[in-house]
Amino acid sequence: MNPIKIVVTGHGTFASGIKGALQLLAKIPDSWGFVNFTEGMSEGDLKIKFQELLAKNAKEPLVFFTDLAGGTPFKTAVTCADGHDNIKVVAGCNLGSLLEIIFSDFTSAQECANKIVATSLAGTQCFDAQTPLQDQSPQDGEAGI
Repeated sequence: MNPIKIVVTGHGTFASGIKGALQLLAKIPDSWGFVNFTEGMSEGDLKIKFQELLAKNAKEPLVFFTDLAGGTPFKTAVTCADGHDNIKVVAGCNLGSLLEIIFSDFTSAQECANKIVATSLAGTQCFDAQTPLQDQSPQDGEAGI
Protein backbone atom coordinates (compact mmCIF):
# COMPACT_ATOMS: atom_id res chain seq x y z
CA MET A 1 0.00 0.00 0.00
CA ASN A 2 1.18 3.49 -0.83
CA PRO A 3 2.80 5.35 2.14
CA ILE A 4 2.38 8.77 0.51
CA LYS A 5 -0.32 10.94 2.09
CA ILE A 6 -2.89 12.33 -0.35
CA VAL A 7 -5.16 15.34 0.11
CA VAL A 8 -7.92 15.61 -2.51
CA THR A 9 -9.41 19.08 -2.83
CA GLY A 10 -11.47 21.11 -5.24
CA HIS A 11 -14.41 23.38 -5.84
CA GLY A 12 -17.85 22.50 -4.50
CA THR A 13 -18.12 18.85 -3.55
CA PHE A 14 -15.30 17.70 -5.84
CA ALA A 15 -13.35 16.07 -2.99
CA SER A 16 -16.29 14.26 -1.43
CA GLY A 17 -17.46 13.18 -4.90
CA ILE A 18 -14.08 11.65 -5.66
CA LYS A 19 -14.13 9.99 -2.24
CA GLY A 20 -17.55 8.48 -2.92
CA ALA A 21 -16.44 7.11 -6.28
CA LEU A 22 -13.23 5.67 -4.81
CA GLN A 23 -15.19 3.96 -2.03
CA LEU A 24 -17.11 2.03 -4.68
CA LEU A 25 -13.87 0.82 -6.27
CA ALA A 26 -11.29 0.31 -3.51
CA LYS A 27 -10.44 0.79 0.15
CA ILE A 28 -9.24 4.34 0.66
CA PRO A 29 -6.11 4.53 2.83
CA ASP A 30 -6.77 6.03 6.26
CA SER A 31 -4.02 8.58 5.66
CA TRP A 32 -5.89 10.27 2.81
CA GLY A 33 -7.82 13.51 3.35
CA PHE A 34 -10.66 15.10 1.39
CA VAL A 35 -11.32 18.84 1.59
CA ASN A 36 -14.16 20.55 -0.28
CA PHE A 37 -13.90 24.25 -1.08
CA THR A 38 -17.54 25.18 -0.77
CA GLU A 39 -19.52 28.35 -1.29
CA GLY A 40 -18.98 30.78 1.56
CA MET A 41 -15.49 29.52 2.40
CA SER A 42 -12.61 31.95 2.07
CA GLU A 43 -9.12 31.16 0.89
CA GLY A 44 -8.08 31.63 4.53
CA ASP A 45 -10.63 29.03 5.69
CA LEU A 46 -9.25 26.55 3.15
CA LYS A 47 -5.67 27.24 4.19
CA ILE A 48 -6.55 26.53 7.83
CA LYS A 49 -8.01 23.13 6.81
CA PHE A 50 -4.87 22.33 4.83
CA GLN A 51 -2.60 23.41 7.69
CA GLU A 52 -4.51 21.15 10.10
CA LEU A 53 -3.87 18.18 7.79
CA LEU A 54 -0.23 19.16 7.33
CA ALA A 55 0.29 19.42 11.10
CA LYS A 56 -0.75 15.76 11.43
CA ASN A 57 1.72 14.74 8.69
CA ALA A 58 4.50 17.27 9.30
CA LYS A 59 7.44 15.52 7.63
CA GLU A 60 5.60 12.82 5.68
CA PRO A 61 5.56 12.89 1.87
CA LEU A 62 2.26 14.42 0.79
CA VAL A 63 0.57 15.15 -2.55
CA PHE A 64 -2.28 17.60 -2.97
CA PHE A 65 -4.64 16.44 -5.74
CA THR A 66 -6.64 19.46 -6.95
CA ASP A 67 -9.46 19.78 -9.45
CA LEU A 68 -7.90 22.42 -11.72
CA ALA A 69 -4.78 24.50 -12.06
CA GLY A 70 -5.09 28.13 -11.08
CA GLY A 71 -8.18 27.76 -8.88
CA THR A 72 -8.26 28.66 -5.20
CA PRO A 73 -7.71 25.07 -3.96
CA PHE A 74 -4.67 24.75 -6.24
CA LYS A 75 -3.21 28.14 -5.32
CA THR A 76 -3.77 27.53 -1.60
CA ALA A 77 -2.14 24.10 -1.81
CA VAL A 78 0.84 25.60 -3.66
CA THR A 79 1.19 28.21 -0.91
CA CYS A 80 1.20 25.45 1.73
CA ALA A 81 3.70 23.36 -0.28
CA ASP A 82 6.10 26.24 -0.89
CA GLY A 83 9.45 25.50 0.71
CA HIS A 84 8.61 21.87 1.50
CA ASP A 85 10.34 19.29 -0.70
CA ASN A 86 8.10 16.56 0.72
CA ILE A 87 4.88 18.20 -0.57
CA LYS A 88 3.78 18.28 -4.22
CA VAL A 89 0.66 19.66 -5.90
CA VAL A 90 -1.00 18.21 -9.01
CA ALA A 91 -4.03 19.60 -10.84
CA GLY A 92 -6.60 18.52 -13.37
CA CYS A 93 -6.16 14.80 -12.85
CA ASN A 94 -8.79 12.08 -12.74
CA LEU A 95 -10.31 9.29 -10.68
CA GLY A 96 -8.30 6.62 -12.51
CA SER A 97 -5.02 8.16 -11.42
CA LEU A 98 -6.05 8.09 -7.75
CA LEU A 99 -7.23 4.52 -8.07
CA GLU A 100 -3.90 3.54 -9.61
CA ILE A 101 -1.86 5.06 -6.79
CA ILE A 102 -3.89 3.32 -4.10
CA PHE A 103 -2.31 0.09 -5.34
CA SER A 104 1.20 1.46 -5.92
CA ASP A 105 4.23 2.14 -3.77
CA PHE A 106 6.34 5.26 -4.04
CA THR A 107 9.46 6.48 -2.30
CA SER A 108 8.71 10.20 -2.67
CA ALA A 109 5.94 12.70 -3.19
CA GLN A 110 7.56 13.69 -6.50
CA GLU A 111 7.45 10.12 -7.80
CA CYS A 112 3.79 9.82 -6.76
CA ALA A 113 2.87 13.18 -8.36
CA ASN A 114 4.55 12.17 -11.61
CA LYS A 115 2.60 8.88 -11.66
CA ILE A 116 -0.70 10.70 -11.04
CA VAL A 117 -0.10 12.95 -14.04
CA ALA A 118 1.10 10.13 -16.31
CA THR A 119 -1.87 7.91 -15.42
CA SER A 120 -4.32 10.79 -15.95
CA LEU A 121 -2.89 11.49 -19.39
CA ALA A 122 -2.96 7.82 -20.38
CA GLY A 123 -6.53 7.42 -19.15
CA THR A 124 -7.92 10.38 -21.08
CA GLN A 125 -9.46 9.05 -24.27
CA CYS A 126 -12.03 9.91 -26.88
CA PHE A 127 -14.56 7.41 -28.19
CA ASP A 128 -14.40 7.29 -31.99
CA ALA A 129 -17.96 6.86 -33.29
CA GLN A 130 -16.57 6.18 -36.80
CA THR A 131 -14.90 2.93 -35.69
CA PRO A 132 -17.20 -0.07 -35.14
CA LEU A 133 -17.54 -0.99 -31.46
CA GLN A 134 -16.03 -4.45 -31.96
CA ASP A 135 -12.81 -2.73 -33.14
CA GLN A 136 -12.67 -0.70 -29.91
CA SER A 137 -13.16 -3.62 -27.52
CA PRO A 138 -10.28 -5.40 -25.77
CA GLN A 139 -8.76 -8.04 -28.01
CA ASP A 140 -8.71 -11.71 -27.00
CA GLY A 141 -6.42 -12.06 -24.03
CA GLU A 142 -6.61 -8.34 -23.12
CA ALA A 143 -8.17 -7.40 -19.83
CA GLY A 144 -11.24 -5.19 -19.76
CA ILE A 145 -12.66 -3.26 -16.85
